[in-house]
Amino acid sequence: MTAPLQAPVRSSRPTARAATAGPATAAADAGVASQSAAFDNSQAESAELQRELEALDEMMMAQLKDEDAILKKWIAMIG
Repeated sequence: MTAPLQAPVRSSRPTARAATAGPATAAADAGVASQSAAFDNSQAESAELQRELEALDEMMMAQLKDEDAILKKWIAMIG
C-alpha cells in the first residue's frame, strides 16, 4: 500500500533573492512589466483585428445570401 501524495511545503521565510533585492532586481522587474504591457497591447490589437475580420465575414455572407436570392428570382422568372 502506498502513502497518499502530498504537495511540497513552502517555507514562509523570504528567500535569499528577496532579501537582497536591489536596483538590478528593480530594473529587471521594470523590464518584465514593460514586456508584459507590450504583450497585452499586442493581444488587444490582435483581438480587435479578429473582431473586425469576423464582422467583415458576416457582411460578406449576408451579401452572398442576398445575391443568391436574387439569382434564384431571375432563374424563376426565366423558367
